[in-house]
Amino acid sequence: MQTIESSVLRVAVSEKGARLVNLIALNSQIDYLKDVDAQKALEVIFRGAEQEENLADILPWTVVDKGDSRVSLALIDDNSSYKKFPFHFEAVLTYALEGNVIGIKFYLKNNSHKDMPFSVKFVIPVFSGWKVNSNANEIVLSKDKTNLTIASANFTLTAESDQISAAYDAAALASDSDDGLRLTLALN
Repeated sequence: MQTIESSVLRVAVSEKGARLVNLIALNSQIDYLKDVDAQKALEVIFRGAEQEENLADILPWTVVDKGDSRVSLALIDDNSSYKKFPFHFEAVLTYALEGNVIGIKFYLKNNSHKDMPFSVKFVIPVFSGWKVNSNANEIVLSKDKTNLTIASANFTLTAESDQISAAYDAAALASDSDDGLRLTLALN
């Protein structure tokens, strides 16, 4: 488990699946990923096109950079993943805190000599009692005097009853190229 902190937030990231498992406001010590019944997590889903298995769950993540307010984890193909998804790739997921904002960057490099079809999705749990307001590039969750804003120019944001999805679907990354996708969570 990797813990990072800003002046306002403390988050914990599990190397298993690169999940964000705690989102704690330091002034109140409230964990916004926990309620009375359960501890939930922000889930990362990375798949090849038309692939059922989540590569983010079946391949190991390795911490490649760590500071007080940021952590980066890498995911690299191996022989077993190549048999199911015939591409060589490396992904780096960075969580970086700045004040009340969690910046999430998903960097993907296609090391193959052919275009790589893929999708990336972040699933953010929503507990009961939160009011959801959706706009074009952001979703705001409100409860009591707290707002959690999820925003991105890269991901399609969708609000459901128990989760927010940030999806980048049916994409293809050209051979020997890379791309970076960004998502932010701001707690006010």
